[in-house]
Amino acid sequence: MNALPENTDLIKTKGKKIFRQCKDCPLTPSKTKTAAKVGMVATLGASAASGVLKFKGAKPLHLWASFAFVGFTALHWAVSRRPQRTTR
Repeated sequence: MNALPENTDLIKTKGKKIFRQCKDCPLTPSKTKTAAKVGMVATLGASAASGVLKFKGAKPLHLWASFAFVGFTALHWAVSRRPQRTTR
């Protein structure tokens, strides 16, 4: 069946990607992706530094930086994935 969906903001127009954003979300996708990349770099650096350097708080810092890295990676994956195709 070639029926248009009721929600027309999901339709692509002439090769341009349309991004549906929630009304309360303050970040655009590009800002969220940039924040995720910066967070990934910062937490990876903190994890590497705490793994190499030996000081009193290195072990907890390494653990929490690793958890934060996994979280930023999940955020980056969620923002970067392609939107699902609608019906043709």
